[in-house]
Amino acid sequence: MSLTSGGQSFTIPGGQVKHVSARMAPHGFSASLTFWTTMEKKDAPLFLAFQKPDLIEVRLAVSEARPQAEPPPAPLVLRGLVRGRRLQAETHGALKGEARVFRRYTVEFADPAQVLWRQHRPTELHTDMSMAEILEAHKASLQLSLDWATLKIKQPLFCLALGADAPGVSFYDFVLWYVHTHQGVFTYDSQKNQYLLTDSKPAEGQPANLSPLSVQSLRVHVPAPIRHGTRVLNALAAAPTTQALEQPQAVAGVSHDVLLREPLATRAEARQKQEKTRLQVRQPRYQLAFKDFPPVNVFPGARLQLTGPLWAAGLTGRDEDLRVQTVELEARADDEGQHAGQANPSATFQTRVALELESAAEPAVALPAFRAPRYPIHVEGLVHSPGGEPEDRRYLISEDEKTSIHSFRMTVPLWNKTVSVLAEPIHFPGQFFFPPYKNTRVLVALHHERAELLRFLDWKEGVRPPQDGQGDQILLGQNKKSQTALTHDFQDDKPVWRMLRTSGGDTQVVRMGEGHLFIQVKESEASAAPTPTYDVSPQVQAAKGDLTASVGESIGMTSTAYQGAMGATRAKMKSAQAEAKTALSGARKEVGAKVAEAKGTLNGAAARLDQGTGELAAAAASAKASLEKLR
Repeated sequence: MSLTSGGQSFTIPGGQVKHVSARMAPHGFSASLTFWTTMEKKDAPLFLAFQKPDLIEVRLAVSEARPQAEPPPAPLVLRGLVRGRRLQAETHGALKGEARVFRRYTVEFADPAQVLWRQHRPTELHTDMSMAEILEAHKASLQLSLDWATLKIKQPLFCLALGADAPGVSFYDFVLWYVHTHQGVFTYDSQKNQYLLTDSKPAEGQPANLSPLSVQSLRVHVPAPIRHGTRVLNALAAAPTTQALEQPQAVAGVSHDVLLREPLATRAEARQKQEKTRLQVRQPRYQLAFKDFPPVNVFPGARLQLTGPLWAAGLTGRDEDLRVQTVELEARADDEGQHAGQANPSATFQTRVALELESAAEPAVALPAFRAPRYPIHVEGLVHSPGGEPEDRRYLISEDEKTSIHSFRMTVPLWNKTVSVLAEPIHFPGQFFFPPYKNTRVLVALHHERAELLRFLDWKEGVRPPQDGQGDQILLGQNKKSQTALTHDFQDDKPVWRMLRTSGGDTQVVRMGEGHLFIQVKESEASAAPTPTYDVSPQVQAAKGDLTASVGESIGMTSTAYQGAMGATRAKMKSAQAEAKTALSGARKEVGAKVAEAKGTLNGAAARLDQGTGELAAAAASAKASLEKLR
């Protein structure tokens, strides 16, 4: 065992360790460790380092001192960060006027992701970024291996909503939630101190044969069957769909419904595939306890087989390829006193090791409990419309050529990112067309991978009537030099309606008041006629946006298709392997039955032969006795 803090490393001999408790799972581990030190002074380096708030790294390797198996199993290795510490001192007299004490150290530690990511709660907005890039940006000191096509798909919008306004949700929760919703696999390799994010469970190495002689108990846990089907409902007014997903164990009329509002058929179909996968039948699990320290590798992900003639012939899981899911380790030194084994590199422990196993063909992924991030978060934005002057009232609607979806663009000043929102009437009925103008303050809802325009926060300049009056006004047009204003207010407590059109120096006024109608057409000679121009910036920006979206969508569709094809191929391979194993198991049983039958026949024949030999010997003895009498 070793501790590292503040650049200092301390090695603790095995004889000083008195208690170890650990629970290892595919996603990580948590452990506690207690050890005594020899007589120390007040300025002992470990004692001083232990009191500082520096990050403490722990490395613990547990193995059998005299292994009986050849080759010996790999040691259980735990590398983590301390998240809790305790210290107890026992005075042991004085030497040369200085007090000397034994110190009892206790550390609670876990894998690095649990310690660091559970305290990491960023709130960020990214555009044109993939999950792989997000993980690389937030990995801190963690080692990551990202072998999953979904992680590398760039998203037009990617929002992390993990700030103080979402209590209890950390970046660790977010990663687990992402893996769960996208049906990936999150595993921790304790031997390499590395995290793997993949699309399927690792299947490396060959299974080790496990004899029942080292097993204390074995229990088989059969999971409850899923009794429901699933319906995916897409609530579109123009083309609503209801897709029923059946599964053999479902009871008629029992269903889990998933409600969507997704205009893109490809995304709706992807969600249907996800929900179909969740209906897969779970396979049995096995709870196994050892008599002594295991003679085989037992870290999470290790593979075992219950093989050999000592296992019961009809045992569930016999000769099946099994994978270690969890490992529970409890070790207490035979002598827990502070004086024992201080200088010994090893000690004798009473150990308890228990495993939970699953079939290597089990597709379901077991993740720890997590809190789902809260979406949406609300931020202020400005309507983005390129071209013209800053005060111009322009709007831009982009159309995706593939999906025909129209969108507005919104800039979020907090992160200086521009995102797309659906171009919808928002709070107006369909017969009104009032698109959001450039630089209008709006409230934007940011979801995980999309944004939504909620409402407007301010009036454009010149729209609001004077404070000392009462009235309403609609301002249409591009700017003060080119616009039409419709105003209804009160003058002398009498309603007045006015329409003012302005185009450079050309103005027209229509005003209706109490008892009169005023119409005026006027052109100012001092104002020069504006030079007609045509700004193509909005079209250029729209084309850029469409091209980016099209490329991203194509990459996403290609990656999704590739992942789907690989998933189908893996499923077929696993199915073929399962069928082959089943057939092999059946063949083994049939051969075993025939061998047993042949043994029975041979034993019967041998018994009859023995009987015949006995009878012949008796007859010979009788004949010999008769001959003796004749003599």
